[in-house]
Amino acid sequence: MGIPPVYPGVMQSNRSLLARLSNEHPVVMFSALAIGLSWTVWMSTFSITTPRSGLGILGIALGAFGPGAAGAVVTRLRGESVRAWLVTTFEWRRPLRWYGVAIAVPVVGALGVAVVVFSLVGLPDSGSLGQLAPWLLFNLVLATLFTGGNEEFGWRGFALPHLQRRFSALTASVLVGGVWALWHVPMFVYGVYQLSPLLYAVSVVSFAVILTWYYNASDGSVLGAVLLHGTINAAVNVPGRAVGGAAAVPVPYAAILVGVFGILAILFVIRYGPETLSHREAVRPRWTATRSADGPAPGNASNGRRATEPSD
Repeated sequence: MGIPPVYPGVMQSNRSLLARLSNEHPVVMFSALAIGLSWTVWMSTFSITTPRSGLGILGIALGAFGPGAAGAVVTRLRGESVRAWLVTTFEWRRPLRWYGVAIAVPVVGALGVAVVVFSLVGLPDSGSLGQLAPWLLFNLVLATLFTGGNEEFGWRGFALPHLQRRFSALTASVLVGGVWALWHVPMFVYGVYQLSPLLYAVSVVSFAVILTWYYNASDGSVLGAVLLHGTINAAVNVPGRAVGGAAAVPVPYAAILVGVFGILAILFVIRYGPETLSHREAVRPRWTATRSADGPAPGNASNGRRATEPSD
Protein backbone atom coordinates (compact mmCIF):
# COMPACT_ATOMS: atom_id res chain seq x y z
CA MET A 1 0.00 0.00 0.00
CA GLY A 2 1.54 3.30 -1.07
CA ILE A 3 2.21 6.10 1.39
CA PRO A 4 1.20 9.57 0.19
CA PRO A 5 4.21 11.85 -0.17
CA VAL A 6 4.51 14.43 2.59
CA TYR A 7 7.64 16.31 1.68
CA PRO A 8 6.11 18.73 -0.88
CA GLY A 9 3.55 19.82 1.68
CA VAL A 10 6.17 20.25 4.36
CA MET A 11 8.39 22.23 2.02
CA GLN A 12 5.49 24.45 1.02
CA SER A 13 4.61 25.02 4.67
CA ASN A 14 8.20 25.94 5.50
CA ARG A 15 8.35 28.30 2.55
CA SER A 16 5.10 29.94 3.63
CA LEU A 17 6.48 30.40 7.14
CA LEU A 18 9.69 31.93 5.80
CA ALA A 19 7.71 34.21 3.49
CA ARG A 20 5.52 35.38 6.38
CA LEU A 21 8.53 36.02 8.61
CA SER A 22 10.28 37.87 5.77
CA ASN A 23 7.25 40.10 5.30
CA GLU A 24 6.78 40.79 9.00
CA HIS A 25 10.43 40.90 10.09
CA PRO A 26 12.61 41.46 7.01
CA VAL A 27 15.68 42.71 8.87
CA VAL A 28 15.57 39.89 11.43
CA MET A 29 15.37 37.35 8.62
CA PHE A 30 18.11 39.15 6.70
CA SER A 31 20.39 39.26 9.75
CA ALA A 32 19.94 35.58 10.56
CA LEU A 33 20.55 34.58 6.97
CA ALA A 34 23.56 36.88 6.50
CA ILE A 35 25.20 35.51 9.64
CA GLY A 36 24.29 31.93 8.77
CA LEU A 37 25.63 32.11 5.22
CA SER A 38 28.87 33.89 6.08
CA TRP A 39 29.62 31.89 9.21
CA THR A 40 29.04 28.63 7.34
CA VAL A 41 31.57 29.61 4.68
CA TRP A 42 34.12 30.92 7.17
CA MET A 43 33.92 28.07 9.67
CA SER A 44 34.02 25.48 6.90
CA THR A 45 37.08 27.16 5.40
CA PHE A 46 38.96 27.71 8.67
CA SER A 47 38.34 24.11 9.75
CA ILE A 48 40.55 22.87 6.92
CA THR A 49 43.07 25.69 6.43
CA THR A 50 44.53 28.77 8.10
CA PRO A 51 42.97 32.20 7.48
CA ARG A 52 46.21 33.55 6.02
CA SER A 53 46.55 30.83 3.39
CA GLY A 54 45.39 31.34 -0.18
CA LEU A 55 42.34 29.17 0.42
CA GLY A 56 41.67 30.97 3.69
CA ILE A 57 41.70 34.38 2.01
CA LEU A 58 39.37 33.04 -0.68
CA GLY A 59 37.01 31.80 2.05
CA ILE A 60 37.06 35.19 3.75
CA ALA A 61 36.17 36.87 0.45
CA LEU A 62 33.36 34.44 -0.37
CA GLY A 63 31.88 34.77 3.12
CA ALA A 64 31.81 38.54 2.73
CA PHE A 65 29.12 38.16 0.06
CA GLY A 66 26.76 36.70 2.69
CA PRO A 67 24.91 39.98 3.44
CA GLY A 68 24.27 40.64 -0.25
CA ALA A 69 23.04 37.09 -0.81
CA ALA A 70 20.80 37.38 2.25
CA GLY A 71 19.30 40.59 0.88
CA ALA A 72 18.44 38.88 -2.41
CA VAL A 73 16.91 35.83 -0.70
CA VAL A 74 14.73 37.84 1.69
CA THR A 75 13.62 40.09 -1.16
CA ARG A 76 12.52 37.00 -3.08
CA LEU A 77 10.78 35.51 -0.05
CA ARG A 78 8.81 38.74 0.33
CA GLY A 79 7.48 38.27 -3.20
CA GLU A 80 9.37 41.29 -4.49
CA SER A 81 11.47 41.55 -7.61
CA VAL A 82 15.12 40.68 -7.04
CA ARG A 83 15.84 42.33 -10.37
CA ALA A 84 14.26 45.59 -9.16
CA TRP A 85 16.33 45.37 -5.96
CA LEU A 86 19.51 44.83 -7.99
CA VAL A 87 18.69 47.73 -10.30
CA THR A 88 18.25 49.98 -7.25
CA THR A 89 21.44 48.65 -5.68
CA PHE A 90 23.59 49.15 -8.77
CA GLU A 91 22.14 52.56 -9.65
CA TRP A 92 25.33 54.54 -10.26
CA ARG A 93 24.04 57.86 -11.57
CA ARG A 94 25.02 60.39 -8.94
CA PRO A 95 27.00 63.61 -9.22
CA LEU A 96 30.67 62.67 -9.45
CA ARG A 97 31.41 64.59 -6.26
CA TRP A 98 29.66 61.90 -4.22
CA TYR A 99 32.23 59.32 -5.31
CA GLY A 100 34.91 61.81 -4.34
CA VAL A 101 33.28 62.21 -0.93
CA ALA A 102 33.29 58.41 -0.55
CA ILE A 103 37.10 58.53 -0.77
CA ALA A 104 37.65 61.84 1.03
CA VAL A 105 35.83 61.00 4.28
CA PRO A 106 37.89 57.85 5.03
CA VAL A 107 41.07 59.70 4.06
CA VAL A 108 40.24 62.50 6.52
CA GLY A 109 39.62 59.87 9.20
CA ALA A 110 42.88 58.09 8.37
CA LEU A 111 44.75 61.42 8.62
CA GLY A 112 43.25 61.89 12.08
CA VAL A 113 44.48 58.42 13.03
CA ALA A 114 47.91 59.31 11.61
CA VAL A 115 48.10 62.46 13.75
CA VAL A 116 47.49 60.42 16.89
CA VAL A 117 49.82 57.57 15.91
CA PHE A 118 52.69 59.81 14.82
CA SER A 119 52.36 61.95 17.95
CA LEU A 120 52.80 58.79 20.03
CA VAL A 121 55.51 57.06 18.00
CA GLY A 122 57.14 59.78 15.92
CA LEU A 123 57.09 60.60 12.25
CA PRO A 124 58.08 57.80 9.85
CA ASP A 125 60.60 58.57 7.16
CA SER A 126 59.28 59.64 3.78
CA GLY A 127 60.76 56.58 2.09
CA SER A 128 58.64 54.15 4.10
CA LEU A 129 55.52 56.16 3.35
CA GLY A 130 56.29 56.05 -0.36
CA GLN A 131 56.68 52.28 -0.25
CA LEU A 132 53.16 51.99 1.17
CA ALA A 133 51.52 53.43 -1.97
CA PRO A 134 51.39 50.13 -3.96
CA TRP A 135 50.23 48.28 -0.82
CA LEU A 136 47.46 50.84 -0.28
CA LEU A 137 46.29 50.63 -3.89
CA PHE A 138 46.20 46.82 -3.79
CA ASN A 139 44.29 46.81 -0.51
CA LEU A 140 41.87 49.45 -1.75
CA VAL A 141 40.87 47.25 -4.69
CA LEU A 142 40.77 44.11 -2.54
CA ALA A 143 38.79 45.71 0.28
CA THR A 144 36.32 47.41 -2.04
CA LEU A 145 35.49 44.43 -4.23
CA PHE A 146 35.99 41.39 -2.00
CA THR A 147 36.64 41.96 1.70
CA GLY A 148 34.57 44.93 2.81
CA GLY A 149 32.79 46.98 0.22
CA ASN A 150 30.89 44.00 -1.17
CA GLU A 151 29.14 43.66 2.20
CA GLU A 152 27.32 46.92 1.46
CA PHE A 153 24.83 45.24 -0.88
CA GLY A 154 23.33 43.86 2.33
CA TRP A 155 24.03 46.39 5.08
CA ARG A 156 23.14 49.60 3.27
CA GLY A 157 21.51 48.00 0.22
CA PHE A 158 18.88 46.11 2.21
CA ALA A 159 18.95 46.38 6.01
CA LEU A 160 19.33 50.15 6.45
CA PRO A 161 16.47 51.28 4.17
CA HIS A 162 14.13 48.74 5.77
CA LEU A 163 15.05 49.90 9.28
CA GLN A 164 14.58 53.54 8.31
CA ARG A 165 10.91 52.80 7.68
CA ARG A 166 10.44 52.35 11.43
CA PHE A 167 13.36 54.05 13.17
CA SER A 168 15.40 57.21 13.02
CA ALA A 169 18.56 57.11 10.95
CA LEU A 170 20.70 57.08 14.11
CA THR A 171 18.81 54.17 15.67
CA ALA A 172 18.90 52.29 12.37
CA SER A 173 22.66 52.87 12.21
CA VAL A 174 23.22 51.44 15.68
CA LEU A 175 21.08 48.40 14.87
CA VAL A 176 22.90 47.74 11.60
CA GLY A 177 26.23 48.33 13.33
CA GLY A 178 25.36 45.84 16.06
CA VAL A 179 24.50 43.09 13.59
CA TRP A 180 27.52 44.02 11.50
CA ALA A 181 29.81 43.64 14.53
CA LEU A 182 28.21 40.31 15.52
CA TRP A 183 28.64 39.08 11.95
CA HIS A 184 32.43 39.41 12.42
CA VAL A 185 32.64 37.06 15.44
CA PRO A 186 34.37 34.20 13.54
CA MET A 187 37.18 36.60 12.65
CA PHE A 188 38.01 36.84 16.35
CA VAL A 189 37.39 33.17 17.12
CA TYR A 190 39.82 32.05 14.41
CA GLY A 191 42.41 34.75 15.06
CA VAL A 192 41.96 36.75 11.86
CA TYR A 193 41.53 39.92 13.95
CA GLN A 194 43.97 40.56 16.79
CA LEU A 195 42.25 43.39 18.65
CA SER A 196 39.66 44.01 21.33
CA PRO A 197 36.22 42.77 20.19
CA LEU A 198 34.52 45.50 22.26
CA LEU A 199 36.57 48.31 20.76
CA TYR A 200 36.05 46.83 17.33
CA ALA A 201 32.27 46.74 17.86
CA VAL A 202 32.23 50.42 18.89
CA SER A 203 34.31 51.35 15.84
CA VAL A 204 31.91 49.43 13.56
CA VAL A 205 28.92 51.30 15.00
CA SER A 206 30.79 54.58 14.36
CA PHE A 207 31.44 53.50 10.77
CA ALA A 208 27.74 52.60 10.45
CA VAL A 209 26.69 56.13 11.45
CA ILE A 210 29.08 57.64 8.90
CA LEU A 211 27.86 55.27 6.19
CA THR A 212 24.22 56.12 7.00
CA TRP A 213 25.03 59.81 6.61
CA TYR A 214 26.61 59.07 3.25
CA TYR A 215 23.80 56.78 2.10
CA ASN A 216 21.04 59.26 2.92
CA ALA A 217 22.98 62.34 1.80
CA SER A 218 23.83 60.76 -1.57
CA ASP A 219 20.18 59.72 -2.02
CA GLY A 220 20.80 56.03 -1.51
CA SER A 221 24.04 55.40 -3.40
CA VAL A 222 24.99 51.81 -2.52
CA LEU A 223 27.93 51.85 -4.93
CA GLY A 224 29.23 54.96 -3.20
CA ALA A 225 28.88 53.18 0.14
CA VAL A 226 30.83 50.25 -1.33
CA LEU A 227 33.67 52.63 -2.22
CA LEU A 228 33.54 54.38 1.16
CA HIS A 229 33.62 51.07 3.05
CA GLY A 230 36.50 49.76 0.99
CA THR A 231 38.46 52.98 1.42
CA ILE A 232 37.99 52.89 5.20
CA ASN A 233 39.26 49.31 5.34
CA ALA A 234 42.31 50.16 3.25
CA ALA A 235 43.20 53.59 4.65
CA VAL A 236 42.88 53.21 8.42
CA ASN A 237 45.74 50.70 8.63
CA VAL A 238 48.23 52.87 6.75
CA PRO A 239 49.42 54.92 9.77
CA GLY A 240 50.03 51.77 11.81
CA ARG A 241 51.87 50.08 8.99
CA ALA A 242 53.98 53.20 8.45
CA VAL A 243 55.44 52.90 11.97
CA GLY A 244 56.11 49.18 11.74
CA GLY A 245 52.73 47.75 12.69
CA ALA A 246 49.96 48.37 15.20
CA ALA A 247 52.04 46.63 17.89
CA ALA A 248 54.51 49.53 17.75
CA VAL A 249 51.84 51.94 19.00
CA PRO A 250 51.76 52.16 22.83
CA VAL A 251 47.93 52.26 23.00
CA PRO A 252 45.46 49.84 21.37
CA TYR A 253 45.14 50.74 17.70
CA ALA A 254 41.42 50.03 17.84
CA ALA A 255 41.06 52.64 20.59
CA ILE A 256 42.51 55.25 18.25
CA LEU A 257 40.04 54.24 15.54
CA VAL A 258 37.18 54.49 18.03
CA GLY A 259 38.32 57.94 19.13
CA VAL A 260 38.81 59.40 15.66
CA PHE A 261 35.84 57.88 13.87
CA GLY A 262 33.63 58.16 16.96
CA ILE A 263 34.23 61.91 17.00
CA LEU A 264 33.54 62.07 13.27
CA ALA A 265 30.26 60.17 13.73
CA ILE A 266 29.21 62.45 16.60
CA LEU A 267 29.91 65.51 14.45
CA PHE A 268 27.59 64.15 11.75
CA VAL A 269 24.85 63.57 14.35
CA ILE A 270 25.25 67.11 15.72
CA ARG A 271 25.39 68.68 12.27
CA TYR A 272 22.46 66.86 10.66
CA GLY A 273 20.39 65.50 13.54
CA PRO A 274 19.58 61.91 14.45
CA GLU A 275 16.34 61.65 12.48
CA THR A 276 17.83 61.48 8.98
CA LEU A 277 21.56 62.22 9.49
CA SER A 278 21.38 64.42 6.39
CA HIS A 279 19.46 67.35 4.89
CA ARG A 280 17.50 64.85 2.81
CA GLU A 281 14.75 62.39 3.64
CA ALA A 282 15.90 59.06 5.05
CA VAL A 283 16.05 56.58 2.17
CA ARG A 284 13.60 53.69 2.43
CA PRO A 285 13.12 50.64 0.20
CA ARG A 286 12.34 51.78 -3.34
CA TRP A 287 12.15 48.39 -4.99
CA THR A 288 8.94 47.71 -3.00
CA ALA A 289 7.08 50.71 -4.41
CA THR A 290 4.73 48.55 -6.48
CA ARG A 291 3.74 46.28 -3.56
CA SER A 292 0.21 47.18 -2.58
CA ALA A 293 0.64 45.47 0.78
CA ASP A 294 3.48 47.80 1.73
CA GLY A 295 2.10 51.08 0.57
CA PRO A 296 4.18 54.26 0.77
CA ALA A 297 6.30 54.66 3.84
CA PRO A 298 4.79 57.35 6.08
CA GLY A 299 6.54 60.67 6.10
CA ASN A 300 8.61 60.01 2.98
CA ALA A 301 7.00 61.68 0.02
CA SER A 302 10.04 61.02 -2.14
CA ASN A 303 9.96 57.24 -1.54
CA GLY A 304 10.17 55.43 -4.84
CA ARG A 305 11.71 58.32 -6.77
CA ARG A 306 15.12 59.91 -6.77
CA ALA A 307 15.82 63.59 -6.86
CA THR A 308 18.23 64.57 -9.60
CA GLU A 309 20.64 66.41 -7.33
CA PRO A 310 21.36 65.49 -3.71
CA SER A 311 21.66 68.61 -1.59
CA ASP A 312 24.14 67.46 1.07
